[in-house]
Amino acid sequence: MNLKKIISNTSWLIGEKVIIMIANLFVTVVLARVLGAEQYGMLNYLLAIIALVAPVTALGLNAIVTREIVNKPSDTNKIISTSLFLRFGCSLIVVSLFIGLILFSNVIQGKEQQVALVLLCLGNVFTCFYVMDFWFQAHVKAKVVTKMKFVIIVLFSIIKVLIALLSPKLIYVILAYSLEVALIGVGFLFIYNKTKEDNAFSFKDVDFNYARKLLSQSYWLILSGIASIIYLKIDQLMLRHMVDVEAVGTYAVASRLSEVWYFFANALVITLFPALLKIRGNPRNYLIKLQKICDILFIVALLLAILVSVFGPFFIVLLFGEEYKASGVILQWHIWAAVFVFMRALASKWLIAESLLKYSLITHGVGAIINVIANLYFIPRYAGEGAAIATIISYFAASFLAFWFSKSTRLIAVVMLKSILLPFTFGKRYWKIGNNS
Repeated sequence: MNLKKIISNTSWLIGEKVIIMIANLFVTVVLARVLGAEQYGMLNYLLAIIALVAPVTALGLNAIVTREIVNKPSDTNKIISTSLFLRFGCSLIVVSLFIGLILFSNVIQGKEQQVALVLLCLGNVFTCFYVMDFWFQAHVKAKVVTKMKFVIIVLFSIIKVLIALLSPKLIYVILAYSLEVALIGVGFLFIYNKTKEDNAFSFKDVDFNYARKLLSQSYWLILSGIASIIYLKIDQLMLRHMVDVEAVGTYAVASRLSEVWYFFANALVITLFPALLKIRGNPRNYLIKLQKICDILFIVALLLAILVSVFGPFFIVLLFGEEYKASGVILQWHIWAAVFVFMRALASKWLIAESLLKYSLITHGVGAIINVIANLYFIPRYAGEGAAIATIISYFAASFLAFWFSKSTRLIAVVMLKSILLPFTFGKRYWKIGNNS
């Protein structure tokens, strides 16, 4: 793949994420300050609940669609149309069931909370159109959709801030979140149809036999996605029920500032994944590139963790005020999960490239189970700090340790171990690689 094109695509992706990161940080600061720890905690609690629906409606198709388009470019229309049909149908079914659960049971108490979750569910239906993004990923055309996402996200960032300043009601903030998600989905559909012109999406291209094939490949990823979101969001749900809503707000500020940096890993891996697929037939080059990408991800995560650990608490008090001072210590713990999160971004794509999808479920399942157990132990003792410690332990287990227990996945475990040892082996290893490349 053209190096200039890859660099340009990566630059657009990272540029988009940096701007979005700044916008989200600004919104987070305003909402946290205006709403206060309790209301801000409730907002994040509701967002954590709706996040449990996302992996089911996504059907595990994300990276599979990219792989299919790269390997079978002539079938693009069939791939996109069939994937969209599956995701739209699944979204309607799952969201309808979830709304029924919200309205006709006592699982979620409080009228405002119920209405808020219904609004978030309705917005989630439009995420089916995000499948169009995978065509742009496969063709390394991030620039096309970056502008659209940038405009919408910045617009709604302004709207959220205005809501917080003029009418700080939780339901209005939730409505803004829902409309933002929906509009981005519609934007993907519009730009895809415009870019593809006569080869745009059409229901006539839906292939039901191919749909069954996709589902047979993706069910591991569906379960993996559910397990993944459990160990991503279960901490906030458990804090809500084991401590209080205010603890969720304090923890959410720290986790937002920690997780906001994950964009770099995702942007880099998304851009390079198609290129990695194309050199997979050359095992030596494939392994070298895999190692180099993992090394970059590890070094960036390590430097990030050190810097945030040192300066994070100061900036939290500066930005959010004394009410969130406890978030500083939580952040100092939570940021170290980034070391494993960054490398996991590459490992997840590698599992797909190697058709080892069941291990995605197994490793995420390990992470989910360990996170729940660790939270049960640490949260009663240390509240938000305990949840952050549990996060590190679960990411270490799911994103590194679990890969050692199967011969099929040990290769990526070795790659990650070499990256972890890089501070001690950089000169020797890269001199050797440089001479052999």
